[in-house]
Amino acid sequence: MATNGQFHSKRVLVIDDEEKFGCLIAGFLMGRGYQTNVASNSDEALEALERFGPEIVLLDVRMPGLSGLELLKRIRSTPLPPRVIMVTAMDTSEMIDEAMDNGAEGYLCKPIDLNQLEQLIAEL
Repeated sequence: MATNGQFHSKRVLVIDDEEKFGCLIAGFLMGRGYQTNVASNSDEALEALERFGPEIVLLDVRMPGLSGLELLKRIRSTPLPPRVIMVTAMDTSEMIDEAMDNGAEGYLCKPIDLNQLEQLIAEL
């Protein structure tokens, strides 16, 4: 797919326990020409990381089971880790600092500004 005359080959995995939110973001990115996949828990996320091989991961901070920060550490310990953007409803400097210290490339606060999301992904 093309948008603005450009082709995107980036694969983006959206990990969020709110399935509706994950599908909304994935649909927006698909409309912009990105390949997307959605996972709603850590087990699905780990499987999708292996099967889908994303280059970018949008990762919710608060999830049941493994938290987003715990999952971030697991993702970053893989041989060729994707770039990770944390997504949070809690805009606390401590959480942001911890995410960045553990390898996150950026963060977005809910509700997400879709233009900001697209720009951040394009920069990675």
